[in-house]
Amino acid sequence: MTDVLDDVVLDPFVAEETATSSTTESAPPPRIETERDRPPSLATAGDWFLAALLVGAGAIHLALAPAHLAENSWLGAGFLVAAWLQFGLAVFTVLRPGRAVRALALVVSGALFGTWWASRTVGLPFDLLNGEIEAVGLVDATCAVLEACAVMFAGFMLLRPRSNLLKATSLGVAAATVALVFATGAIASPSATGHAHGAEDAAHGAVDDNGWSLLQNGQMAGGHVHAEEAASPDALTGPPVQGATRGELAGQLALTAPLVEKYPTLAQAKAAGYWQAGPFSPGLGVHFNPPGMAGLNTDGVMDAADIANPMLIFAGITDDSPLAGFMYMAYTDSDPQGFVGPFDEWHYHTDVCIVYGPNGIDTPFGADGTGVTEEMCAERGGNLMDFTGYMVHVWTVPGYESPEGTFSALNKKLTCTDGTYYKVPLSEIGDSDTTCSNAHRSS
Repeated sequence: MTDVLDDVVLDPFVAEETATSSTTESAPPPRIETERDRPPSLATAGDWFLAALLVGAGAIHLALAPAHLAENSWLGAGFLVAAWLQFGLAVFTVLRPGRAVRALALVVSGALFGTWWASRTVGLPFDLLNGEIEAVGLVDATCAVLEACAVMFAGFMLLRPRSNLLKATSLGVAAATVALVFATGAIASPSATGHAHGAEDAAHGAVDDNGWSLLQNGQMAGGHVHAEEAASPDALTGPPVQGATRGELAGQLALTAPLVEKYPTLAQAKAAGYWQAGPFSPGLGVHFNPPGMAGLNTDGVMDAADIANPMLIFAGITDDSPLAGFMYMAYTDSDPQGFVGPFDEWHYHTDVCIVYGPNGIDTPFGADGTGVTEEMCAERGGNLMDFTGYMVHVWTVPGYESPEGTFSALNKKLTCTDGTYYKVPLSEIGDSDTTCSNAHRSS
């Protein structure tokens, strides 16, 4: 028995090896800590402020998306993408704060601010804004300020991540609240709820345009450029009008010069047998038909005879009213070929009251209004016409060149006598020879 105990216990080498082996087998291997094992870092007050800036800008983009979708589907889609990018970054800024998220917030905010800056200085590519440069408004400026602040603050957090300023909870909450209040105020403003571009801004009260944006003039035929693209003689002679085409168009327009010399005022036109077709309308003037209905165009091509026999447009209803422009008609089944080049903007009217008189056709309610009914027309002894045929205006009279384009449907220089464009409702025109709301009524 003693020998057995000696073999097991008293042999120091065996005991040490046994102890070492036992210890080795029972101890777990050491673990190397990974990023996943570490608890996520907590968002600082600075992260919450950055998230508020992103949410504010994203909310503005989301609020404006429907209006831009109606204008241009790609532009509207861009607003939606921007909104959800900013919302997503805001969530990650709070739940997974870190250098990567802050850097991404800086890049996205910088890119969006740069896009806004381009739209207000040089315009956007791919004709997203129809070649226009947008004006700075309250809503878009607020969004841009929020994005600029996000760029600067994200950059500060990357450069000074341990700054005590980022840990000041009260300061972060106050700053975040201010950012969200500004965004909310911008979204709730009238310029956001009525957001539109160009003349539509005036209709929603963004500017006082004296009623200009309320005017309309029939339905635009497809395939032609907008009036503002031909708003100057340079526009008429620039690309794509070049070479022989350029000279031919200039020659066509020059054929209107003899008419300017022959009928400088309304008195000369009346003496030559021209007769009034409808009342004076702001933006359109008053139209006088040539004697014998000359100038009816049935092929849609403008030859010298057609150009020499237009309807004359005058700037007023008195005999000394000056000639302002011309209108040409084309009775074709589709958009006329018209003048050389792409600039002539043909349009047509529907639901126009036509009265046949001793001198020809009259339009007692004008041709640019909406809401004329068969009953209203019948009371004036007329018939309601479904389609008037195609027509185009040509503003080549010196002093009355249209700011909206040589072929524009409306001319801003033709105002009511008080300088405005306000019109009376169609039902109140009566026997008046003008649609202006400030004008004296004839009995």
